[in-house]
Amino acid sequence: MRTVNVQRCVSRGSLHVATGALMLVAAAGPAAAQQPGNKPTSGVTPEIQWNRDLLRSGRVEEVAASMAQSNKAVQEAAGTSVIDRMRYALPSVEQLSSSLKYGNFITVSAQGSEVITLIREVPVRKGKDRNDVLAKLLNFSRQGVPEAQTFSGFVYEYGLFGARRDLKLARWHYEAAAAQRYQPAIFNLANMAYLGKGQPPDPERARELIHRAVEIGAEPSSRVCGLASFIEYRRGDRDAAIRLGKSCYSGLANIPNAAYDNQMPLVRRIKLLRDSIGTGAPDGYRWLEQITQQAGPDNQQLYCKYRIINRLRSMPASADVKALARTCYENSVHDPAGVGAESTIRGITTFVISETQALDQLRRADRFHHVWSVPYLPFAQVDVDLYEPVMKETK
Repeated sequence: MRTVNVQRCVSRGSLHVATGALMLVAAAGPAAAQQPGNKPTSGVTPEIQWNRDLLRSGRVEEVAASMAQSNKAVQEAAGTSVIDRMRYALPSVEQLSSSLKYGNFITVSAQGSEVITLIREVPVRKGKDRNDVLAKLLNFSRQGVPEAQTFSGFVYEYGLFGARRDLKLARWHYEAAAAQRYQPAIFNLANMAYLGKGQPPDPERARELIHRAVEIGAEPSSRVCGLASFIEYRRGDRDAAIRLGKSCYSGLANIPNAAYDNQMPLVRRIKLLRDSIGTGAPDGYRWLEQITQQAGPDNQQLYCKYRIINRLRSMPASADVKALARTCYENSVHDPAGVGAESTIRGITTFVISETQALDQLRRADRFHHVWSVPYLPFAQVDVDLYEPVMKETK
């Protein structure tokens, strides 16, 4: 179950002021916190710039001032005991700004929100500041806080921040956090088992773990449902793959979604399969050939195009694409020597060369890094971009 843990307000009697500020700023969103002329500073991350703009805007102070008089009367009526209890129901400034911009992160402990905030600070801190944040996270991890234990596992899995890569230690930390039903840790264990990180690949163990993660609930970055759908697809369980892939916006779930839905428009199926290749999984090549063949003859010769693209993957680089295009075309039409045959063959050849290059680039890029384990969930593209510079420094 996803929870949003909160910290104390900073001043006594701030219940109504803080609540009003939260409601007003949350309704307005990041754009309302920015004022004309607050241009992003070069070299400053979007997160830091947004926080600066929020603090500069004076929006929270405006709300606090306008509500101060009525708030005083409420304090006197409520008494200090009520106010003290309610302090725990309001977020800290750091959690407020993070939640407004990115939404809620999955936590299971009382310290979870604070830990996630610290984890997201690490990549943007340098030197002593970064070490201070890491020290706090290490302390939380030693206390058995699952969010921090998962981060420790992530650090050991990739050899980050000066730590040596140690997959056994990584798995130990993930297992400790998973024992507390922390979804990101369970996902990481499934990912390691499926890919064979520090162990022989174990698809059945991965399947068991990823279903445990699915049962906890959906997460907006679709990493859990994507891996679950893909594992079932690879096992040959069509129904489970479709069920898990439904409403899942992962490139991995695109494969069974496009492969098995014959009612989906062909153009849409092709797009989903092309996007799936961007995950690094090669299955989309085979399905592009298969679904275009099932669609029957068409003026664009899509079957010939994707058949050749798929076959080129197992051919030497010196393969004669034009000859392959001619053979496929002549075998797929009633009149191979008809008007426009040479032009069509040239068109197939040109498409195959350019599309092969485009798909190769997609597969190499994988900006979402589907094979990564995660320090927290949801771990969306903005989080990948936050951590990518750190991952390039791995040992």
